[in-house]
Amino acid sequence: MENKMYARDLYDKINYNIIFKFLSFTWILSIPFKNAIFQASVVLIPIFFFYHLFKTKNFNILAENLKETKYLFIGFCFIIFAMIFSNVINPEYLDKKSWHTIFSFVYKYGLIFIILAYFYKLEFFRKSDILIVVFASFSLLLLAGIYQFIQNPTIVTGEGVTGSLNNRNAFGLMMGMGFVLTICILKYKRNIALLLIILFSFFMIFSFSRSSWIASICSFIVLLLLNYKRIKFSHIIYFLFFICFLFVLYFSFDSFQNRFEQLLHGNSSDRTIIWLYTIEFIKEKLFFGYGLNSFKNLPNDFLHKFPDPHNSVLEILLYTGLFGLISCIFTILVIFKKIYESKNFILFPIATYFIIVTQFDFGAYGSKEVLSFLTIFVFFVYADDFRKIK
Repeated sequence: MENKMYARDLYDKINYNIIFKFLSFTWILSIPFKNAIFQASVVLIPIFFFYHLFKTKNFNILAENLKETKYLFIGFCFIIFAMIFSNVINPEYLDKKSWHTIFSFVYKYGLIFIILAYFYKLEFFRKSDILIVVFASFSLLLLAGIYQFIQNPTIVTGEGVTGSLNNRNAFGLMMGMGFVLTICILKYKRNIALLLIILFSFFMIFSFSRSSWIASICSFIVLLLLNYKRIKFSHIIYFLFFICFLFVLYFSFDSFQNRFEQLLHGNSSDRTIIWLYTIEFIKEKLFFGYGLNSFKNLPNDFLHKFPDPHNSVLEILLYTGLFGLISCIFTILVIFKKIYESKNFILFPIATYFIIVTQFDFGAYGSKEVLSFLTIFVFFVYADDFRKIK
């Protein structure tokens, strides 16, 4: 009888494991594309989680994980409260998605983080599984970019590569993320990493997304500073080869030269004007802001041409004021403190990329691709703590 019960429990665990991996891996693979598969997976994962939780009654795991992330949880709660409070006091500036954004923020990112921690504690997957699927998601988009380039080689001299996306900045964001992750694992998978670095950097460059360029450079510098004592002669050779590769691209394509010179001359594609107007509005409601998604409802016709302030700090201040900004800074500091304490310094370059790229593109509250990958990143920051709980 006991053997039958053990076999049944093992059978259930295997089935649960397969279902969770299928749902979570599908979610990760679909993040860059933001399609119906992404929307379905972020609904099905919580449904499966609650089913498993109430069937197995593993509530103690949630309590243990919360204990390890209590300061992160406090920061997240303050961020949510700042959103809610700013919406409540500014109904005239809200749009139909203002409240939905808060709900999405909680269940698409907060709840997904809890779910990842829960099933990781139960040993349903390894960190390496998630990392492989993340690379696979970037690689799928990379293949789409390669296909687009083969179909239309002149795209690198025109508006830029978009892959299967409609936005070259979004494509550049993903290629930049792929580049940064690849340089972080270079010493582990050298041959394939070198190939991916070339491919990701090529398509990042010819997305003409300058925010991704700047963020990638800053991340690379942080990586060098953290590992300068372990730099070998072979690393210098790789670096020189990569610099030569960039020089060849620069002198071979006028489009690359023009975009790079615009960057050097401070051509911000109207971002500077957007920021100046945004700052003026921030001054009027400094402490609690105007509420989420209020940007297009501000009394300024020029700003209505753009979807958001193109700067995460200004967006946070505009939407939730100083209260929201302080809540976000507190949460970021908690995460950085955890990285430092765990001595997992390889995560600092990745954090640098997120921080820099969001100063020029992508919203702090509504960018699905950035926030989804940020959720995975924060999970990696705390993952070792979830497994060491007794």
